[in-house]
Amino acid sequence: MMTEAVHEVLTADAVAPSIVRRLFRGWLGELDWPSEETDDLLLAVSEAVSNVTDHAYPPGSVGEVIVGAECVTDGDGGRRVVVTVDDHGSWRPPPAWHENRRRGLPLMRACTESMEVQGTATGTQIRMTSRPVPAQVAEPSRLLDM
Repeated sequence: MMTEAVHEVLTADAVAPSIVRRLFRGWLGELDWPSEETDDLLLAVSEAVSNVTDHAYPPGSVGEVIVGAECVTDGDGGRRVVVTVDDHGSWRPPPAWHENRRRGLPLMRACTESMEVQGTATGTQIRMTSRPVPAQVAEPSRLLDM
């Protein structure tokens, strides 16, 4: 079963990655997500949002970045987070100077189980799936003496 837990529409600007990191850290904490996997997922999502702010819209224009996430439980009780990062921009040619550039997509792939990019004339969507983690541990029930 999938339930959407995060849906944010932000201005694609320099503070958007920070807002998304803070939002995801809190949400993943509520899910008792393991810290190492939290760090990897935060890095991947932040990089995807940064790519939108840096590359999706022409300089001087204002655009949006739409971030959604769902926690998916598989048949074995394991969980994954599925994240989408969308924009309404367009692909731009890579900059002529490539030093310290073009590492975002490999980074996102390394931090997740899978990552797909779909670019169209009306925008781009990045879909990432986290590595599986164990089922959320339920609060222990208290037994009453009778």
